[in-house]
Amino acid sequence: MHFHSFIKNLSSQLQHPLPGKEAHLQMVPFVRLPDYEKGYDLENARQSSVLILLYPKATSILIPFIQRPIYDGVHSGQIGLPGGKMESFDSSPIATALREANEEIGIIESTVKIIGALSPVYVPPSRFLIHVIVGYQDHQPDLIKDDKEVDEIVTVSIADLLNDLHLGLVSVTNSQGLQFEAPCFLLENKTIWGATAMIMNEFRWIVKEAERLTGNS
Repeated sequence: MHFHSFIKNLSSQLQHPLPGKEAHLQMVPFVRLPDYEKGYDLENARQSSVLILLYPKATSILIPFIQRPIYDGVHSGQIGLPGGKMESFDSSPIATALREANEEIGIIESTVKIIGALSPVYVPPSRFLIHVIVGYQDHQPDLIKDDKEVDEIVTVSIADLLNDLHLGLVSVTNSQGLQFEAPCFLLENKTIWGATAMIMNEFRWIVKEAERLTGNS
């Protein structure tokens, strides 16, 4: 896959109407489906941002994820994208995503080229509305984890993300002790579910179209 052709076509696709809810629904934990289909009151939602960062490595295109440390909280040990809460000094969701990526995995903000955003995703347990920023770097970055916030950096290829063999179901026990099943991605021996899986499924839909265009260019 030619990296710059792919980025060009992905940038174009991100300007089109996004699949949003249709793509998200495929990965919503089953216990939350009724509420998700009705919709949430977002008036008092807390704002946050994450970064989908694309970069080339040999013939692959990679995305870095983070595994959170084990702690007493709703996202303990989960796999997610670099990102976090929007602070009062952040000028925009993009500023939040870049700042957090710098803090968590050592990304130099000025080296990231932003090409668009996905549909926001609401997370009921934490009441965060997640803004999803998409950007790229022309080269493989030096990823340096923040030991306090990140247990492990996990890199996933676009090819693996698109492979249906990596879709599955996972049994989850939440912080309140409720056990339920959730659709997930099984990537690099890690399980990606919940809001991150919803985000990546929308991205997957968009990438498939960008990849098709890249193959035809």
